[in-house]
Amino acid sequence: MNDLLSTLENWHQDNEYQKIIDHLEELSHIQKLDYDLTCQLARAYNNIANIESEEFTPQLKRAEELLRSVETEGTDDPLWHFRLGYSLFYQDREQEALVCFQKAQELDPEDEDTKYFIKECETYIAAKECHPEMYEQEDWDAVEAHLERYFGRCDNVFHEIISPDIHVDIYIMAPTPERSCYVLSTFGMGAHRMNVPEELAEQKLERAEIIVTLPPDWKVTESGEEWYWPIRWLKILARLPIQEGGWLGWGHTIANPDDAPFAENTKLCGLMLTEPQGFDEDAVCCELPGGDEVNFYQMIPLTFEEMQFKLAHDAQTLLERFTPEQLAVVDIHRESVCPDAPEKRFAIPREELKEIYQGDGPQGCIATDRIVVDGAPVGYCWREEPDSGDEAWDSGWRFTAGDESDAYMDDPDRSGVYALNTICNYDPDVIPLLDSEPGTAWSRGEDGVFRPELYEDD
Repeated sequence: MNDLLSTLENWHQDNEYQKIIDHLEELSHIQKLDYDLTCQLARAYNNIANIESEEFTPQLKRAEELLRSVETEGTDDPLWHFRLGYSLFYQDREQEALVCFQKAQELDPEDEDTKYFIKECETYIAAKECHPEMYEQEDWDAVEAHLERYFGRCDNVFHEIISPDIHVDIYIMAPTPERSCYVLSTFGMGAHRMNVPEELAEQKLERAEIIVTLPPDWKVTESGEEWYWPIRWLKILARLPIQEGGWLGWGHTIANPDDAPFAENTKLCGLMLTEPQGFDEDAVCCELPGGDEVNFYQMIPLTFEEMQFKLAHDAQTLLERFTPEQLAVVDIHRESVCPDAPEKRFAIPREELKEIYQGDGPQGCIATDRIVVDGAPVGYCWREEPDSGDEAWDSGWRFTAGDESDAYMDDPDRSGVYALNTICNYDPDVIPLLDSEPGTAWSRGEDGVFRPELYEDD
């Protein structure tokens, strides 16, 4: 018996699962298989099932049948519960599988494979409970055809597993002799109609997809943040209009939290949306069969100085500083196109900022240099309604020391866009104020206490 188990284990180590099946099935015609041999046969059926093929279900069902035939003996065996869970999981019966894996973990708490499958079960169960917005089939086909016509044939898709609101995949178009860069695009963002201001209703801006262009040596399948951040931000931008009840369109900018670089190997820390750069002019818009339009925007990464310049001026003025080559493909090493912007020496270096505030909604705000450069405490702050188009990033909060002159406030270089968390690092006393509604203002008295002020909308 021990010799047989040893042989079976050797075949298992060599991935010779069919040998195990043939031998044990033949043996079962001569004698009744005991518990150990039954479990070995079930394991072989589990392992030989090719989950990439549509023909694997019979092997998994056979494994389940074998394991259930020795259920009484397997009650206290974590491997029995694990193997049954494995069979059920790949039959798309995740809820039943989860019960098995949880029992296996109870019996063997340290097994890493069991922990992995518990997480997988929970992920797939959550995914099946979601009913996200998705394109109708005709619209789906139209957007796919548009992508292939103007951006290239899709070579790979990063499929989303859990989709709580919209289902957003990332389509990847590999470099070609005609286009020496990767094109990555959201697919599914446009199934949701964004909340566009009434004055823009006739322009059909409610639907959008976003692309980014990456160099041919970009490792698009790597998970390290230095490679993954463009995909992460495509996913973030796809959901911002839903989370914030607003919209995204041409010229909109979004900053990384605390203006931190996207990765350690770049200074880029913000994003601006433009029309697709260097593509056919018709690439900007996909008309759907029902008459709606899906607008395509390109995600252009920006430096901190460029983000501040855009705030002080506008998107078009900033774009005029770029060359077509700089806009065509992401260059993580490029220098800022705003070298004339004054370099600020912050009172708290960015790398020393701590995460002390996590609020809901947009996290951007505007603060003067009296706070972030001079280190003065907040003396006066107010919350206004964000400008149209800025709802995705702008909380509406404005922070001053309270002693700035009119000339100081009129100088755009004396203020900047920051994350609320950044200002909370400078002055934690503002944290209790941040839930105030737009249209409120606060001033700090000589005793250091903030009191409400009459809000005056300029």
